[in-house]
Amino acid sequence: MRKSKRIAATLLLLIVLALNVSGCSKLFGPSDTEVIAAINDTGLFSGGVEKFTLNAPIVVLDKGLFSSDGAWQVKVKLTYTYTMAGGRETKPIEKIQSFRIFKSKDSSGNVVWKAASGPQ
Repeated sequence: MRKSKRIAATLLLLIVLALNVSGCSKLFGPSDTEVIAAINDTGLFSGGVEKFTLNAPIVVLDKGLFSSDGAWQVKVKLTYTYTMAGGRETKPIEKIQSFRIFKSKDSSGNVVWKAASGPQ
């Protein structure tokens, strides 16, 4: 009895390791902080004469499943203002927006999370 439990535990461990090595770690996706960093890195909230200014932290509302194109669908809540060319700023706008989060390599070859706006 004891030997069969040990064999079952060993087999389970080997299966988990094999799935992890084969890429099934995709089931876990990016963490909330990685999602927020990827969205901030899009440059949507920086630079330019006409720009969006983030007024509150980005809140991750929902993470979808891993899609066949290699991206995660993520819904976030954004609170921002828009500054027009004349310098006028809009009232704070609260919006729920979808992003696709996917892995990419940066210029130095490191794997990083990237965000693209909207479902595709």
